[in-house]
Amino acid sequence: MSGSGFLILGVAALAAYMGISWERARRAIFDVRVGRQRVSNLRQAAVRERLHAILIVSASLLVIYLIARHR
Repeated sequence: MSGSGFLILGVAALAAYMGISWERARRAIFDVRVGRQRVSNLRQAAVRERLHAILIVSASLLVIYLIARHR
């Protein structure tokens, strides 16, 4: 498989992971009926998930940019 094929598979895997992470974060932030302590923990989890997603997307964009620039 060529380098482009691996890049496409990597981007597809990243998209699937991002969808899962954002859905977990969305559920965590809107599940506020149980109590204040749990809400606080869920909000922290949502923020942590979104930070991880932003870091992954940033790193992926940097890699894609470097690959495109190198060719």
